[in-house]
Amino acid sequence: MKKRLLLRILAFFFVLNGLFIPDFVAAGELGSATVGEKAANFTLKTVDGKSMNLADLRGKVVVVNFWTTWCDYCQEEIEELVKFSKDTKSSNVELLGVNVTTSERSERGVIQFVNGLNLPFPIGLDVQGEVSRMYKIIGIPTTYIIDREGIVRKKILGPVTGDMLKHAISQL
Repeated sequence: MKKRLLLRILAFFFVLNGLFIPDFVAAGELGSATVGEKAANFTLKTVDGKSMNLADLRGKVVVVNFWTTWCDYCQEEIEELVKFSKDTKSSNVELLGVNVTTSERSERGVIQFVNGLNLPFPIGLDVQGEVSRMYKIIGIPTTYIIDREGIVRKKILGPVTGDMLKHAISQL
């Protein structure tokens, strides 16, 4: 029990280390991760070798979930995210997973992990940590809800449920 708690604490600080970004880089024309401001745009390679770009989803509500394979809370919320994605597929809501690949052992391991899950939503690989820095990720999982105009409306720290996400979206 103590070993598991120690590993979680170390993992949190591992993610925290190196994910800070100066305010002048995260703000301005690049967009922001601040509630009420325009979301910072990003393009990431997905686990299936395609590309996902946040700006391409303008006009839809977008849920962006930052996670890692070794995070227990992230693994616990996967089933909820899958159900949420399937429930909202026809309602102009998109779910994007962003793997904080800089905190993983290997990109290949992440791809194998994701392929074993058969997820109904894209998973982008933040290999350089740029997106995690732009969104000021200091703990995982962290989830952002972005409205149809590209404005960050909510930031949720910790695991989410489909009901939490649906409720937050209904408030937009």
